[in-house]
Amino acid sequence: MPSTDNLGWAGRAMEWLAFATRLVLVNVLFGAGTLAGLVIFGMFPAAVAATTVLARLRTGAAGEHLVRDFVTVYRSQFWHVNRVGSIFWLAGVVLFLNFLTVLVPAGTPELSSPVPSVLLVIAALAGLGTMAAAATAVAVCSRYRDSVIRTWRTAFVLPLVSPVMTLSLLISLVAFAVIFSGIGVLVPLVGASVPLLLSGWLVGHRLAGLEAAEPAFA
Repeated sequence: MPSTDNLGWAGRAMEWLAFATRLVLVNVLFGAGTLAGLVIFGMFPAAVAATTVLARLRTGAAGEHLVRDFVTVYRSQFWHVNRVGSIFWLAGVVLFLNFLTVLVPAGTPELSSPVPSVLLVIAALAGLGTMAAAATAVAVCSRYRDSVIRTWRTAFVLPLVSPVMTLSLLISLVAFAVIFSGIGVLVPLVGASVPLLLSGWLVGHRLAGLEAAEPAFA
């Protein structure tokens, strides 16, 4: 995050303005990277590249070449991250089809049974779990270069053994979704960069704690 030491209010304001401007730039880079990969092949690499750059911004180690740094990570991680992300795309398709199956048109006799409602709750929980795992996978890929299998294992296990992290992550993502749906102008400005900044910090903080407790974790 920007340093406010030994600065007047005007200096601090300028520093935060520069930080906000960089958030907008990262958001634009994320959108460009996603489109460059035709969305399906571009979203996960763009998310990892953005999270990597945002982590450097947060610690004050970003430097002046955000675009170059983003492109470097995007290109170097492209195929690896797409292999990692494939399971989440598959899970998303399965969950979407499950929602379509469970949702029963209003007024049909099936609505008298609690089964569709129970299945809908289960599908919603599975969707939230998948979202948390995907966010964890992005943060892990921005931090380590591990095998696909080990990355999957960490992405799905870490949210289960870290309920505080997971709850904070999900509440934040849902809150951002609500805010952005009400203030649509923020989406092209910081619609991806701010959620990635926060999710990267939450997961990264948890991973750093595990590293401190067990250096061989990574």
